[in-house]
Amino acid sequence: MNVQGKPASVGPWGGQSGHAWDDGMFTNVRQIVIAHGYSIDSIQVEYDKNGTSVWSEKRGGKGGIKVDKVKLDYPHEYLIAVQGTYSAFDVWGNLCIRSITFESNRKRYGPFGVESGTYFSMPKSDSKIIGFYGKSGWYLEAIGAYIQPIPKETNPTSKVVLHPPQNVPHGDKKLEHSGNIGQNLDVVAGLKQKDSALPSLQGQAGAEINKNKLVKDTEKLQPKAGGGVKIHGPWGGIGGIMFDDGIYTGIRQINLSRSVGIVWMKVCYDFKGQAVWGSKHGGRGGLRHDKIVFDYPSEVLTHVTGTYGPLIYMGPNVIKSLTFHTNKGIHGPYGEEQGPSFTHKTDEGKVVGFHGREGLFLDSIGVHVMPCKISPFKPSPHNATVTHNNTGVGANKLALAVNGHGEKFERGVLKESTPNGSGPWGGNGGKPWDDGVFSGIKQIFVTRGKDAISSLQVEYDKNGQSVWSNTHGGNSGVATHRIILEYPNETLTCISGYYGPLNNSDKSIVVKSLSLYTSRGKYGPYGEETGTFFISTKTQGKVLGLHGRSSSYLDAVGVHILQRLGDNNKDQINRTSCFKRY
Repeated sequence: MNVQGKPASVGPWGGQSGHAWDDGMFTNVRQIVIAHGYSIDSIQVEYDKNGTSVWSEKRGGKGGIKVDKVKLDYPHEYLIAVQGTYSAFDVWGNLCIRSITFESNRKRYGPFGVESGTYFSMPKSDSKIIGFYGKSGWYLEAIGAYIQPIPKETNPTSKVVLHPPQNVPHGDKKLEHSGNIGQNLDVVAGLKQKDSALPSLQGQAGAEINKNKLVKDTEKLQPKAGGGVKIHGPWGGIGGIMFDDGIYTGIRQINLSRSVGIVWMKVCYDFKGQAVWGSKHGGRGGLRHDKIVFDYPSEVLTHVTGTYGPLIYMGPNVIKSLTFHTNKGIHGPYGEEQGPSFTHKTDEGKVVGFHGREGLFLDSIGVHVMPCKISPFKPSPHNATVTHNNTGVGANKLALAVNGHGEKFERGVLKESTPNGSGPWGGNGGKPWDDGVFSGIKQIFVTRGKDAISSLQVEYDKNGQSVWSNTHGGNSGVATHRIILEYPNETLTCISGYYGPLNNSDKSIVVKSLSLYTSRGKYGPYGEETGTFFISTKTQGKVLGLHGRSSSYLDAVGVHILQRLGDNNKDQINRTSCFKRY
């Protein structure tokens, strides 16, 4: 007789930020609408429930360069599997689904998005997908599925159906699925490398363990480079696990952490004009942190050199130092140049991706090189002159993050402040501070003393979550002003004020007064308007964070501002800039 097995859940795969959602379980899936660009912005599913069409809500943000529809030949065609990749999409390391592929009993649809990051896949079985769940914010940040065994003749006394591992080719590797599907709903399906030791887990507790560990256990090489791209390396040790960021248009920035070797590396790529952050490869910590910022697209990374060796006597090899060569000059070396050196041809083209091995350190590194003619370096006209904080090598563009509405912003390291720049404005006393970049600002506390601004504290919004900054300044204030913005409808667009000596005989320069401009009006001035006037840019945009210097007073203040240029398309950002001075 026909037996309808109990449903099970697989996944979710991806990040843990965003809002949880659950479409529930239906009879079948009719079609899926996917909005995507360099990540999966959103999905929306049309389900079938006993012959009735039921649309889910849109899961994700409003962005997406392209929209595709997967329309199944219902009821004869049904989904049997989903797979894809996920990786970090911002400087805080939040994960999102970068690419996704759907497979039915007839064909494969996709991949949609950009195949980069950690690979995931659900085990194939004699089941069909009857619903999705996951997390979403500005992007589709995680996804899982409900599956239903397909009705068939079977022994009614059977309680558990076990399926042998399925081998699925991915690039030049074979990945082996592990998992079991029984009568319980809370079944977890994992993905592991062949001959690795990732056990099958069942139950909610297992789901949490598997979800947290899946990143390292499923890191896989992306498909081999095509279109004339050449692969070099990797050079270094053979420990850790393999990684491959994939192939992009170019490289904007590289972040490094190092101690006795390169601890970790994270790269901001350019993909057809979009800033895309790769995953962080390596371990944690490090004694020194470096940011190598390229004046992209004028400055192009042409080749990478370095050294490798053991951390301890007879120990495994790791990358000891790295040097980055561009058409402008040399960045580095970063780390200790000890041990055998490595390089690749210098006249082949530009580096468009990294691969290698990672563990507690960066074990090895290799590059993808796109053959092309490299033009002589010409500084980008929209950038200011900058100086690297460690090597003195020029670098004036730092791609930061991507907010969920498709707005890209960058920051460089200004050598001198400009009248309408981002500051900080004020004195050189105290210690530097930087709140970073957020989605927006909810409220600000300004405390003023008799002669100057005493302190500043800000409540930010980060993906719908409230984040308070530290109090920047001292406790000598005589009055505190609370500026509450009607966020998200009201945004901070500009700050102005005055700075000067604390008193007539004091050489300490501090912020004397502050005024805040929003999309709805002006707050302030707070404090005494004497000294040197300053103002941030008045172009259309919004302030996403503050930075400056502080001691017992607010010594200096500056902004991270996202600028909109042009009104031809208010929903699309053509180019934005956010500058910061150290």
